[in-house]
Amino acid sequence: MYNLLENGGVCSPKGFTASGICAGIKASGNADMALLKSEKAARCFAVFTTNKVKAAPVLYDKAALEHAHFATAVVVNSGNANACTGEQGYKDAERMATLTEEALNLTPKSVLVCSTGVIGHLMPMDKIEAGIPKLVEKLHADASEEFGRAILTTDLALKSHAVEIHTEKGVVTIGGACKGSGDFFAEFRADIADSFNAITVDGDTSTNDTCILLANGMSGLRYEDLSLSEQGEFRAALMLIMQSLAKDIVRDGEGATKLIELRIEKAESHEEALRMARFIGTSNLAKCAMFGEDPNWGRILSSAGSSGCNMVAEHTDLFFGDVKVLEGGRPLPLDEAQTAALHAVVRQREYKVTLVLNIGQASASAFTCDLSYGYVKINAEYTT
Repeated sequence: MYNLLENGGVCSPKGFTASGICAGIKASGNADMALLKSEKAARCFAVFTTNKVKAAPVLYDKAALEHAHFATAVVVNSGNANACTGEQGYKDAERMATLTEEALNLTPKSVLVCSTGVIGHLMPMDKIEAGIPKLVEKLHADASEEFGRAILTTDLALKSHAVEIHTEKGVVTIGGACKGSGDFFAEFRADIADSFNAITVDGDTSTNDTCILLANGMSGLRYEDLSLSEQGEFRAALMLIMQSLAKDIVRDGEGATKLIELRIEKAESHEEALRMARFIGTSNLAKCAMFGEDPNWGRILSSAGSSGCNMVAEHTDLFFGDVKVLEGGRPLPLDEAQTAALHAVVRQREYKVTLVLNIGQASASAFTCDLSYGYVKINAEYTT
């Protein structure tokens, strides 16, 4: 069995310490550098952005992991993306890794680098270089919140979770934090598809998107030592952590007031269902209706039909929460009580929209937020 840990995070698994500091990168004075360290080298699984414009730390990490699939630490900065910074940006990312390795007495290529923030500015390396020794000095085992807060940019809320899996041979703990891989890597990639790749705030793919999973083995248990049922529990717990973090990103989307699960059922394939759900989640018209608390089923159906995925309108049913508004592609007449229930659903902070295609047996969910006045204001003034 597994259970979520209260106040859990990146330091919950055995052998991990972390820190977070204000290095002066952000004009706000908020924390802007973080460090996560494993007591021993950890097996490393990583997935990076598919954007053709990749930030320097993404390029550096991909190169580092081509030669070794282990890492001992991850150094992170917020407030500067180190993207579109050319050769100098790559050198700066490499310098961040090297300085951290030297400060921790680690071998080369054992530290990964992550950056987030404004694109197109060279890194303030004087502040980075001064910050790294402070990060190392402040490492401790109760720093999940410090780490989680130091990686935020426009986020308003901390996104940090941990879960324990109890097996016959002992306890395994998974912890994680995020902002805005058996083949075990295959399991990790599958979980990415239904967690971080199943969310959308504005439809864009960042230059810096990175997901890193570190397994240091300090529980004393190996994945292959677990029974088949325990392996299933581990996969479910990992998915729980990743989906919880992913939904936190949407819940804290820029200017967001709603978190909506878009569920596609009875589709031809899981891939088609997920693609359709994500497509609907990026529709500005649908997202505006969500913000206006308007149960406009036409926006949902029109977006589904534009997704390029197979569907037959005359076979399709649609629900807002538990209220069925469409059957066989035709709107259902709702009485006064049903209409009141429908409007109650869309006034909720979080709710589900379910589109039943009735052409197969596959299903998938994507998670999105509404498009509010706040989103426009935040992004209109992002660099000013």
